[in-house]
Amino acid sequence: MKSKLVFFVLSLMLFQVAQAQTLGVKGGINFANMTFSTSGMDFSPKSIFGIHVGPIAEFEIQESLYFNTGILYSLKGYKMKMDFMGETADVNVKFNYLDIPLNIAYKHALNETSKLFVQAGPYLGYALSGKGDSDGETEDIEFGDGEMKRIDFGIGIGAGVEYGSIAASLSYELGLANVADDNDVTIKNKVFQISVAYMLGK
Repeated sequence: MKSKLVFFVLSLMLFQVAQAQTLGVKGGINFANMTFSTSGMDFSPKSIFGIHVGPIAEFEIQESLYFNTGILYSLKGYKMKMDFMGETADVNVKFNYLDIPLNIAYKHALNETSKLFVQAGPYLGYALSGKGDSDGETEDIEFGDGEMKRIDFGIGIGAGVEYGSIAASLSYELGLANVADDNDVTIKNKVFQISVAYMLGK
């Protein structure tokens, strides 16, 4: 059922992108991490470095107000040291996500070619796959059955500058969904992004 919902949402987004007033491509780097909440255990994960990239679309709502969206591949996860029975292991966990941001942006013109902008809105994420590495031993992360959930959602905020067809921005995604498939554990995504976008036809 969830897979059908995601397929429907992706199909709808592709249709919207095809109808957009302005199309483009966006890419950049992620500083991704996850927060953990569980009784009896203390986790202090650290950020990992990743990328995000994909097609984007923009619609003008009225003067200075825009709606933008896209379908972005995004690498998320965390790393940390774990102690177990006197042994220490370096653990790296990575997830391959497809993210669909839904942002409202306000743009302020600086001159004829440059604009400052701020934006905010929800996002929907779908985990394509995941891998965990512990001291060189790698295994696939399973979804469901008490491990992880594929569906993620949250809110994002960002700001940047637009110069002609190029836009550079900083943004932050705060996951609101518990992506752990376990009622006793809460795991949420958080990602800081540095992005550059190129808009076609501007």
